[in-house]
Amino acid sequence: MATPDPVSPAEQIVDPVLCVARLGRGDRLAPEVAALLKPVDPATLHVFRLPARSDVELHYHDFDEYWAFIEGRPRVTLRAPNGAVRELDLEPGDLVACLRGVEHTLWADHEVVYYQYSSVLEGNERGGHLSR
Repeated sequence: MATPDPVSPAEQIVDPVLCVARLGRGDRLAPEVAALLKPVDPATLHVFRLPARSDVELHYHDFDEYWAFIEGRPRVTLRAPNGAVRELDLEPGDLVACLRGVEHTLWADHEVVYYQYSSVLEGNERGGHLSR
């Protein structure tokens, strides 16, 4: 009897909006997302400046990626493997914990500044942007 393929962490998220926490408003990350995240690699923490009107293709990663917004009001698009798509307007104080396998992009007509960091790479995870 064949063993069923394990469900990926991203496939366990039915609504990608669960990857967003409005920390500035007192929200916390959804427990169902927090339980699936890998440990953070503190060496990846840096400030990122996304120039105005940057075209960032819809992509995903084999690792968890985090954005904690400092300046600007970008629009994020998140797409779960089940096809659910959410577009959200973000603001300083918001956090996106983009679970590995969740597709995402970011856009603003002005510069956006945020802390960016990722999870520890373990095993054979690929770096960089991946597309389906």
